[in-house]
Amino acid sequence: MPSIFRELKNDVILNRFARIIGVDGFVKVSGFILLPIYLKLMTQEEYAEFSYVMSVVSTFGLIFNFGLYVPQVKLYQDADEKEKGSVLFTINITLLVMLVLVLGAFYIFNLDNSVINLLFSSSETYLRHRFLILIGLVISVFSCMLIYFYIANEFISKVQAYNVLRLLVGVSVALFALYCVSGNKADVRMKSYLFSEILVILLFLRCYVKEMRFKFDIDIAMKSLQLGGPIMTSAILGIFVNFSDKFFIEKYCSLTDMSVYYVSLTYGGIITAVFAAFQNAWLPLFLKERDVMTNFYETKKMLKTLFISFIFLSVVLWVMQYVFILCRIIDEKYYRVLMISPFQMISSMFLSLSGLLSNYTIYWNMTYITTVFGIIVSFIGVPLYFYGAKLYGIQGVSVAGVIAGFLYFSFYLLFVCSKINILARR
Repeated sequence: MPSIFRELKNDVILNRFARIIGVDGFVKVSGFILLPIYLKLMTQEEYAEFSYVMSVVSTFGLIFNFGLYVPQVKLYQDADEKEKGSVLFTINITLLVMLVLVLGAFYIFNLDNSVINLLFSSSETYLRHRFLILIGLVISVFSCMLIYFYIANEFISKVQAYNVLRLLVGVSVALFALYCVSGNKADVRMKSYLFSEILVILLFLRCYVKEMRFKFDIDIAMKSLQLGGPIMTSAILGIFVNFSDKFFIEKYCSLTDMSVYYVSLTYGGIITAVFAAFQNAWLPLFLKERDVMTNFYETKKMLKTLFISFIFLSVVLWVMQYVFILCRIIDEKYYRVLMISPFQMISSMFLSLSGLLSNYTIYWNMTYITTVFGIIVSFIGVPLYFYGAKLYGIQGVSVAGVIAGFLYFSFYLLFVCSKINILARR
């Protein structure tokens, strides 16, 4: 067997990635294939409404986990075997208490009413989904914690099983509901999504709880909040960058424009999913490695490989979009997807490569860096999204997304290279 094939066969990261992407690829391709069905079962307005509500849930879910998924991986990896259970229990109790206090106050005192006019051009849209958004936020938080527990434990097969079951149950329930239940299809699909997510989480939660040791450690709680705080702050700032595109489109464009934009996001999301699969395989090994120069060498290699892979994947995806629309698999009213999806894929590529470099902020316990970069990009990105949406519609917003993604990548690249140069001179 040639040496290059032996190296590939024995590469731990590549083998893990292949195992994860095999499942994640199946999940994402299935969503890609099912997209024309959803577009036929829902009007453009209903598809846009559902997608926008899901964006609210996923974006704000990253805030309401208070960044605690990061210390769960970091502190769990660093803890002795007998302390690992206490780490999990402490972090989750801390999360639960904060979630009850913050979300409880937010909804009981109707504090969310003050942001309705900011998030939605029509308060009726929000009020119709208000309770569903609350449930979605809680589900999003604990789904994230569950997945990162499996990542910390390097339970690749569990991550695979979880993602496959989410797909099978989610698709089955959603299609059944869309075919059989009358009414607003955005509302129907949202309820079916929540039902399937709760069902799957309950099936996998037992293993997570069983691993916990019911001992609360105040030092771990404080350390986890210290590590998670900057991540949460970064998520808050991320609203201004990662959610501003949807926000300004909702404000200044039509629901038809929004539906086209979200279809283009689906294609960009495939690149994000590929990176997420790689990150799940890479992060535990990256954090375990004590030699920073070894990590840096591997990171450079991975950056080059991912960049080439993403370019190739983007071309394939664009051609598939063209064929789908040409053959009327996707209705021709979505033809503008062909013009804006390349920008979405380039933006996803920059953000994914930034995510690879941002691992160093966890490795060096410098998570506050994510906040600094978030502030800078927010000041630049938000005006770009605003003028892009107001003057040029979804095309302008898509170009602004590329600029914001490139800025993130540039800042993280400069940060990592500068830090490595300083360490190399010591």
